[in-house]
Amino acid sequence: MIQTMKLIKRVNFEDCDPFSHLNNAQYLNYFLNAREEQLRTHKVLNIFEHSRKTGNSWAVISHDIRYMKPALLGEELEIWSRMLTFDTLRNLVEFVMVNPENGQLKAMMHTQFAYFSIRDAKPAKPDENLVRLFGEIALFPGTPLYSIKMEDRLKAVKQEILSES
Repeated sequence: MIQTMKLIKRVNFEDCDPFSHLNNAQYLNYFLNAREEQLRTHKVLNIFEHSRKTGNSWAVISHDIRYMKPALLGEELEIWSRMLTFDTLRNLVEFVMVNPENGQLKAMMHTQFAYFSIRDAKPAKPDENLVRLFGEIALFPGTPLYSIKMEDRLKAVKQEILSES
């Protein structure tokens, strides 16, 4: 199963600040919308269908974002997303935004999601099918979430971008 999913997205006018840079808050939308679309189009998981069937879904616990270079109005970007690891209640997803033409890293974000019962508004344990799926798509299954450091991943992603160029 695919671990790193990619999507091309052009920076829209309405998402920019007066300097024609992608507004900082919009990076969150670009990343999260890309992840949902990637999961659905790669037939990994339709999170909305999953929520309807199970009554459970994911809520954001935290974001750690690094802005490297501004994404510019009209610029075509490649957005990567991948699950790094997970435990019984949470998962850690990495997002990367890069210009595919020149390999320039624009931003990187780590987001922790918690699995919740929508009805009870309490954490829920994923069933064995989800745990199996997470084991297939996670880059580092079994690695504790707290042991994955953004600075280490940033170095690794920069190397990955260089090797793809």
